Order: sequence, then structure tokens, then C-alpha cells
Amino acid sequence: MDYKVLARSWRPRSFAEVVGQEATLKALQHSLHSQKLHHAYLFTGTRGVGKTSIARILAKSINCATGIVDEPCGVCDICMAIDNGSCVDVIEVDAASRTKVEDTRELLDNVPYAPVQARFKVYIIDEVHMLSKHSFNALLKTLEEPPEHVKFILATTDPQKLPDTILSRCLQFHLRSLAPAQVAKHLQNILQQEEIPCVEEALLAIGEAANGSMRDALSILEQVIAFGERNVTLQAAQTILGTALQAQTLDLLRRIVAGEIKPALAVVRELVAHNADFNVVLKELQTLIYRLAVAHLVPDDTPSELVELAQQIEAAEIQLLYQISLLGVRDLPYAPNMLIGFEMIVLRMLSFVPVLDSSNPPVPERQNDSAPKAANKAPVMPRPSAPVKSQTAVATPTKQIRPAATHAKQSLTQASDWAKVVKQLNLQGISKMIAEHCTVHSLQDNALVLTLDETQKPLLSDKHIAKIQAALQGYMGNKVQVSVKVGTLDTIAPAQERQDKAQKSIETDANIKQIMHTFDAKISNITAKEE
Repeated sequence: MDYKVLARSWRPRSFAEVVGQEATLKALQHSLHSQKLHHAYLFTGTRGVGKTSIARILAKSINCATGIVDEPCGVCDICMAIDNGSCVDVIEVDAASRTKVEDTRELLDNVPYAPVQARFKVYIIDEVHMLSKHSFNALLKTLEEPPEHVKFILATTDPQKLPDTILSRCLQFHLRSLAPAQVAKHLQNILQQEEIPCVEEALLAIGEAANGSMRDALSILEQVIAFGERNVTLQAAQTILGTALQAQTLDLLRRIVAGEIKPALAVVRELVAHNADFNVVLKELQTLIYRLAVAHLVPDDTPSELVELAQQIEAAEIQLLYQISLLGVRDLPYAPNMLIGFEMIVLRMLSFVPVLDSSNPPVPERQNDSAPKAANKAPVMPRPSAPVKSQTAVATPTKQIRPAATHAKQSLTQASDWAKVVKQLNLQGISKMIAEHCTVHSLQDNALVLTLDETQKPLLSDKHIAKIQAALQGYMGNKVQVSVKVGTLDTIAPAQERQDKAQKSIETDANIKQIMHTFDAKISNITAKEE
């Protein structure tokens, strides 16, 4: 007996068997029921979502021996012939292998002839975007005004490559990618009928890996069935997918939250032993961090193990972990090897925590009415040497990253020295701009008061003050309370000092003076860049 792969044996043969795509199916069935047929249909969507399957079902619906129906009978000679590919009036073409204009013209030569068996002659052209420009031109006229007995059904994964002239002549339907839960549910129904035991976690893992494609999911499932000896387990699925075990990734996140450096690195080594792809592991880690953030706000919709972990970490720290993981995706390809790159990401997560911004009172957490009350009372487990945490936070390392500046406190009383200090703070963006437009008003008992130029007032915010404060604490090696008042500057701010220096340099330049004299030119809009 010939064996058929799951993707073929479980291909939908009626609209009722199609998974998802409710909007498209409803529109098609309504037009079939009202006997209002378009001469050309276009199905778009990623691979494996059912474009050609729906095209065949549509071809059966308009050619079924029972009439034009919104659900083919599936048992008449025409329906069965279309299912097994023997109907001479339903012509399927793979445009990827027939791109030449000669192929298209040969195909269209038979359009004028009436169908032999069926009610309509149906041309199903898959991957139609692969046709050449000349092929599209040859198809255009026929597609616009085909004979009454001809219907065109086009399918493509890349509709952007289709000419507008083709798109405008088709009734277009976009098929959505399937959600992992939809895929898992359909796979479960298949396995029940095949009498193959399975676990839900394995099916969800396959659904995630399929990226919305049911065909890909069925292909993966077939491999898992063979590997697990007709038993679909989570371990078999993860082995076939080449992903790290979820338990190990979750264990790694637990170690990071608890600040356990050696155990965390030990988990990384276990992942190496399982030949884990660290790109995949990092994505899995990002997903867990995301789910951890959700657990803070919607604990009822999150597994209990993540809710317990969420009670041990603050929301601000979760956001920091996620940002570090995003930067890790960018940096991983530049590491000497994948292991070093991934370990550096883990070490960053272990080394950096949010710190207290004492200039702002803590913001009370928003709790869902259904959230357990114990979540607010659970103790927060700090990282090693981590400073006190709060809702308003700035990322700073647990250990001092910059040696304390010698006589830093005394030097801040002079504007010129403040300019030197600003250069050493490694501030970026608006925070740096604010610092450069400030002068030191006073520094007493580790409380620094800065004066900001009135013209820069719109830039000022508590968030940027917190960044300046965090940078100064790292620079000076001790806690500094920073506040900023807006007013007239008594001395020159670093930004103005740099601007004046640039202005003077240009005005005293001999070559520029010569140009101005020769062309009667004037200097305007001087912008001083950082040295």
C-alpha cells in the first residue's frame, strides 16, 4: 500500500476542513450561494496556509455535479477527479517552472475551447509572481475578458511582485498565517484519528516552529512521529526542532533573576552539551522574559511557574532584561563564537540592575482586580551587590564601572571643570544635551544642584535627570542627589563654551577671512560639533 505523507493525506477537501481563514471562506461561500462568480480570483499569503487547497475546493464547488454549491459534495465524478488530479478541465500550473512567455501563450491557446467534463475550465496558477513581464502581458487580455466558461485562480506568496494591471483584474483574498494554538489543535485532531499519543506542549512547540504554515507543521509532525516511534513527546519535538529544552531556558532565567552567576553559566554549558542553537535559545529567552512581563499585569493568564518567578523581580528589571536581550540579538553575530556571545549576554543580565531614583517617589503598581494579593507582598530577590530598586529606574552596573574621580566634588564648583566631567559621563542623546547646557549652582553634602539654560527647558524631564544622576554616581564612586533648576546661567555652559570656541576659530581663520573679503560673504548658522 502506497504511503502518503501527512501533508497530502490530510489536505482539506472541503471548506469545512480548512483551518482558520474564516473571513475568506465566508466571502467565497456567500458568492457561491448567490451564484455570483468572479472570472479571476487571487489568493495571497505565506507558504502552507491553504492557497492551492482552497483553489481546488473552489474549483470543485463551481463544477460539482450537484450544481454551483457553497460546499462540494466530494463524491461525484468531477469532485473525485479534481481531488486526484485527473480532471482535464482543471489545469494546475506551477509558474515557478513555466516563466517563459512561450509557456504562457501555449497555456492560453486552449482557453477558447469549451470544457470537456466540467461546467467551467479552471486555470490554477501557483506562484504567479514568478511569471516574466512578457508572460504577464500575454496573460493580461485573457485575464480581463475570459470566455464565460473559463475561471482563473491565481496564488502567490509575494503579491507585491504582481503588476497593478493584474491585481486590478482579480478578486483578491489574503490568507492569514495560522496561530500556534490553531496549528496545535488541528494536529491534535489528526493524531487522535491516527491513534497516535501526543502531549500538548509538543504540539505547541511544533506550532511555534511552523511560523503559521500548516504544511510545515505537518512535515515537522511526521518527523517527530518517526523519531518518537509513533509517540509525539516534547523531548522528541525539541530534538527534531533543534531547540533547547524549555526547562533549561526557564532554569537559566531563574538563575539570572536570583543573581546566581556560576549556576547560570552551568546551565549555558548544559545547552552546549545539547548542541543548542544559541540564536534559538536567545529567542526562547526573550519569549520567557516577555511572558514574565505579562505575568506582572495578567497573572491569571500565565503559567504558575512564571507567576512565582515574576513575584521575585520588579517590572523595571524585566524591561532591562528584555532590552539587553534585544541588544544581544544585534551583537551575537559579531562575537568570536556563539558561546562567548551568549555568555556575555547572560553576564550583562547578571551585572546590570535598575537603581533608585530618589528624586521621584515610587509609582504605585497597577493591579488587575483578579491579580492575587500576595504578589505585592512577595519579597524581591536582589542581585549580588545590587542597589535598592524602585519603579523609576536607570540601568547601571552592580559593580563600579568607573573609578572615582580625584577631587571630583571640589572640581564641580567650576564651570570649566563641569565641562570636563560631562565629557567623561558617556551620556547620550537628550540627557547629554541637558548636561551640556547646565552649569553647577551648588554641591553640598552630595547634593548637586545644576542650573539649566531657559531655552532648553522643554527638554527637561525626570527621566533624563535620573540618567545624569546615575552617570555621576558611577563617575564619582558615591551617591549623588542631582536636581536641576531652570534659570539664567551665571557662567558659560559647556555647550556655549564649545560654540564660542568654534565661532572664534572660524572668525580668526585667515583663509575664511580671505573668502569673505573676495565674495563679500557673511558667516551664519555655525554649529559646533563635539570634539
